[in-house]
Amino acid sequence: MNPAQLQVTDCPLDRVRPPEPSTRSQGPVIAVDLGTTTCRVAVLKGAQAVCVPSGRADGTPSVVALASGGRMVTGSAARQQQASVPALATWAIKGLLAAPFGDPKMRWLYDQLRCQLVKGDDGLPAAVLGNRTFAARELAALLLIEARERAQNFLSQPVYRAVLTVPPTRKEDPLPQTMTAAAALAGLHVERVISEPTAVALGAFPRNPGKAERTAMVCDWGGGHFQASLVHYSARQCQVLATEGIGSLCGFELDKRVLERLLRMFPQGYRLAADRTNPAALYRMAGAAEFAKIQLSEQPETRIRVPLAAVNAAGQAGDFEAVLTRKDLEAMAKPLIDSAIRLCEQVLGQKTLFPGDMDEVILVGEQCRMPLFRERIQEFFIQVPIRLDEPGQAAVLSAVRLGGNSTPPPSSPPRTMTPVPGRR
Repeated sequence: MNPAQLQVTDCPLDRVRPPEPSTRSQGPVIAVDLGTTTCRVAVLKGAQAVCVPSGRADGTPSVVALASGGRMVTGSAARQQQASVPALATWAIKGLLAAPFGDPKMRWLYDQLRCQLVKGDDGLPAAVLGNRTFAARELAALLLIEARERAQNFLSQPVYRAVLTVPPTRKEDPLPQTMTAAAALAGLHVERVISEPTAVALGAFPRNPGKAERTAMVCDWGGGHFQASLVHYSARQCQVLATEGIGSLCGFELDKRVLERLLRMFPQGYRLAADRTNPAALYRMAGAAEFAKIQLSEQPETRIRVPLAAVNAAGQAGDFEAVLTRKDLEAMAKPLIDSAIRLCEQVLGQKTLFPGDMDEVILVGEQCRMPLFRERIQEFFIQVPIRLDEPGQAAVLSAVRLGGNSTPPPSSPPRTMTPVPGRR
């Protein structure tokens, strides 16, 4: 099948209308965290913030694909299509929203995507899927439509309003406006666009006893980047003092290193049963690499088995089997962790602060579960409390608490918080 010849015949964007003004204050407020690898949605059930499940998971894969019948699909169905026809799928949509088309800092992502990327009408990357070109905001909207539908099914009522989380941005950064436009395409009014470290810090404040005003480092290690943010906050206000992020220090980079290690572990006389015309075995191996990485955060070793992923010179197919240890994973992760620690040091240096000046360190993102990473953070921020509460769900749960219990912030400037002196 030539991917370019497939026609898009069924797309949710063609059915969903922009939100009506009359629904501006109707119904519950949901929160959506459109992550690089996982899209999570949270709601309030009474006073309790809950992450809406998707099967046995707490979110859906952030993947959009064109299925064989011409239907646009998202989540797990899109991931399955990606495994069989990578040219008809795109993922890491958060990364596509982050920088203009052709930006060198996103080269690592462009190199991984197999669909055709072109410059969109807004200057951001657009993906060509079949006979249709989707702007980055439209790809985000497809994920938001799925998140909205999940929330509506969970709550058994219509949803028209949302809080969106985004990475820290500068004033000139168009990301908040682009996300707002994507939400409108998904039929949602945007109550607030809140930066992820702000949501995490304000959400952690009531759970962690301490001073009335605090300074913290928020370390966000997710699928698409490592971000270190220095924040000063109280119960109701948060100021991001400094922040730096590197896309190449992402969970996906570690997945890639694990996959490369597995590909070197084929027994003599066997090779991967995949080529350009049949990439399915490679994608199954990539899934096994990601799962092994997750397992090794909880156990010292894991056994990997990928059915029919190996083939010998005679063309006979067989299963791939291997054992990977936590020490193996830590050796692959060490250079990334070293760079992450240096980034934390760089952010502190921007405000002439030292690790011991922090009141606490908050870890966010599923990669932060890695024992070696937590050990290195504890060594660097010596005698500083390290918080690891719901690392994958932290931003979206905090965002729905903030959005569901308060009105949008006033336009007047916030109260000035006490300056943070550097303690030498």
